[in-house]
Amino acid sequence: MIAAKTAGERQLRTNSVPLKRAAQKITLPAGGLEQVAEIRLRTNRPAYAVTLDGRNIPCSPPFSQEDISECFLELCRNSVHSFAREIAEGYITLPGGGRVGFCGTAVIQEGRLTALRDISSLNIRFPRQVRGCAELLCRRAFAEGLCSLIVCGKPLSGKTTVLRDMARILGQEHRVAVVDSRGELAGVHGGVPALDVGENTDVLNGYSKSDGIMCALRSLSPEIIICDEIGDDAEAVRQCMNCGVKLAVSAHAGSIRELKRRPALAGLLPLFDKAALLGELGRLSEIAELSERAL
Repeated sequence: MIAAKTAGERQLRTNSVPLKRAAQKITLPAGGLEQVAEIRLRTNRPAYAVTLDGRNIPCSPPFSQEDISECFLELCRNSVHSFAREIAEGYITLPGGGRVGFCGTAVIQEGRLTALRDISSLNIRFPRQVRGCAELLCRRAFAEGLCSLIVCGKPLSGKTTVLRDMARILGQEHRVAVVDSRGELAGVHGGVPALDVGENTDVLNGYSKSDGIMCALRSLSPEIIICDEIGDDAEAVRQCMNCGVKLAVSAHAGSIRELKRRPALAGLLPLFDKAALLGELGRLSEIAELSERAL
């Protein structure tokens, strides 16, 4: 059993803002970090806290270019080259499952994004362990047994938080594999999940979706695989379904109708049994059968 207070929860409890340079300048809004989903730092502008109810609250004097650069170096532990892959992908994961995304000028080589320079803004996203938030979804979606499910919603609707709690709930009775490409679902640090993803759950940390799914199929004999933000992974998804293993994933969409219209998911949707839509704060809004599923 993971400790009652995980690393991510301890950070929220102490109201500590990651990155010392940022913490020196930021004054948190009422309620502290427990009410904050993100803190956004931008060059020559004040920091803004994005609250759980969607408000944008200024919380600092302007950040200079030097402030942003110092925060970025601290994020990279003063070794930018050691984080080349993460920088090219636009984010670095913090201990405890937090993530800092950043914007800058793209460096393109042979038609491929290889690095960023002139970092101009940082977005600190805070992980949340909300035990029980997926109970209604699990009861309704898996009432007749495990099935393959897409959880969709707008940005900041709580998709990752719900998937994490789903892993925790299903991991009490089923063999679960979590493919955590960005380190947000389990918050692995030093090889150990900092967030509670279930007693019977294995975590493949840092794998691509396709590689993680295939590795889980080959070596972990899962009953269900959970991963965040599915994209162009049709072949791995198809092999997963053909092996009798269920898959629960998330995708960005404001409605199930929008989900069905996303070109990138056209080859994937027929492989799933159900889609669930989240409203505000991760609340279940709708569950729909994907009746055109290929058999």
